[in-house]
Amino acid sequence: MSLVTYLATNFTLPFTEDGDKKILVGECFSDIEDRQKVRKHFSNKYVYEIFTDEGGGFWFNDDFKEEYLDDNLKSQEDFLELCKFLDTYLEKDTYCEVYVCWIGEEEEERNKECDQVINLNNLDIEKVQIHEKTLLIIRK
Repeated sequence: MSLVTYLATNFTLPFTEDGDKKILVGECFSDIEDRQKVRKHFSNKYVYEIFTDEGGGFWFNDDFKEEYLDDNLKSQEDFLELCKFLDTYLEKDTYCEVYVCWIGEEEEERNKECDQVINLNNLDIEKVQIHEKTLLIIRK
């Protein structure tokens, strides 16, 4: 199974065609049916799969850090790149949503106790905890 990261916005994004970008929008693990299924977790209209140029998603938290420190740090760095990417699209007082789950588990209930609101203007990466089936609301 693969961990997949979905992004929901109220604006359209082009699929990434330029191979030298760090954050990519497109299809790595999911297909259109998966993106339809995961809509239940979002309030925003457009749903995309996002991933890094290495094909990875975003997953880090204190538990993961204990066993996989290097992978945890790499995922935090990748998430900061995602935040920079989103900062170029989000306008003041707008938001997008990010949902992380295993492919095939899009329709399962999310871990609501792990949901987080993140403000791009006041981001402390050490306070962000991404677990599977977690919804992140990212505000500007």
